[in-house]
Amino acid sequence: MTSPALAAAHGGVLDPELRAAIGRIARVPQLLVACDYDGTLAPIVEDPSRAVPLPESVAAVRALAALPQTSVAVVSGRALRDLATLSRLPSEVHLVGSHGSEFDIGFVERLTPELIAVRHRLREALREIAAEHPGIRLERKPASVAVHTRGVDPHV
Repeated sequence: MTSPALAAAHGGVLDPELRAAIGRIARVPQLLVACDYDGTLAPIVEDPSRAVPLPESVAAVRALAALPQTSVAVVSGRALRDLATLSRLPSEVHLVGSHGSEFDIGFVERLTPELIAVRHRLREALREIAAEHPGIRLERKPASVAVHTRGVDPHV
């Protein structure tokens, strides 16, 4: 059975292949629904620290998480702590940060000394590059560094 809202969103007619795919998904014993944060639950904004989820996105994720045998995850390039703070999603929605490398808050402490040294060298090299191009912002991540270029001249 398909949703009337889904059919209405497609001009009242649901593509037969889409209808069949929804039927197959509805019959699986355990379903994982995973989505991105930025550009999916929250709109892309110039300042990433202001990317809050749309209320209707939160409602949809909560509704999915409440379904039996359904797990919901939000996977993001953001650090897990930042994702949790911005999204404020309920605990039944699993949060995965740093492009899949963070599943819990204690992740950073588990990096080996060698990986910590690599991360430090990466940050230093990126600082040098960013210093030459105004507007580039670096964001420290538990296992990496994000380079934000929104608002920077496109030729850079």
